[in-house]
Amino acid sequence: MARKKKKCPEHSNSERWMISYGDFLTTLLSFFIVMFAISKVNNVRLKELAVSIQQAFGANKFITVSASKPNIASSPKLIVAKVAPSTFKVSKSNKKLIKEETHESAVFSSIESKVKSFTAGNSAYKSSLRVYKSTRGLVISLKGSSFFGSGSASIIKKYHPLLKYIASELLKIKNNISIEGYTDSTPIRTVKYPNNWMLSTARAVNVLSFFIKSVNFPPARLSASGYGKYKPAASNATAAGRALNRRVNIVVLSDFLNNELPKS
Repeated sequence: MARKKKKCPEHSNSERWMISYGDFLTTLLSFFIVMFAISKVNNVRLKELAVSIQQAFGANKFITVSASKPNIASSPKLIVAKVAPSTFKVSKSNKKLIKEETHESAVFSSIESKVKSFTAGNSAYKSSLRVYKSTRGLVISLKGSSFFGSGSASIIKKYHPLLKYIASELLKIKNNISIEGYTDSTPIRTVKYPNNWMLSTARAVNVLSFFIKSVNFPPARLSASGYGKYKPAASNATAAGRALNRRVNIVVLSDFLNNELPKS
């Protein structure tokens, strides 16, 4: 019985190399054929393609092709004509949102104007708060040193009329109210308030209670929280900064931005 002749490893490797080289030549030849075909573009066919694209996009003048014979160095010129913009249509849902945002912005501006007008005739009132809009809604920031005694959460009686006026104006709108207490970084330790966190929370709760008692404000629309020294509005390194940090913010939450209180 004849033995099978084994292939020489060197011969096998040579065959594999020759096949790879042949593939390379074939690929190279295909490349030059494609390049040659591109240089001989049929201008009539190209114009037909341009017309088809025009019809697909529904434009009368969308693409024009240069009459010159194209080549590799100078490809066909595609000129995009100016198309008149279509009229932007706002959906009903978007119109509703725009209307709500515009209305809420006007309401906030009205409250801001009324509070500033109320405080304008009283210098003590005028310097006791500031009103501004934020990403959460409208903020009425009460100066802590004006509305409260040092280390105390009781509202000074002189400011009761101002606070009642604010509560009565906010009662007229539907937005929920978040009342938030803050302090500076100066440590406090009293029998009633062993730390700043408890003091800031007590001040916020007392303002909330005043709203309910003075104008019968719906409790379900209110919330109170205390942040102590941990959310400063300014640097605690200066007396002016610490004064700004001692505050109670009455935040009129934006319905448009969905700044709602928890449902349950």
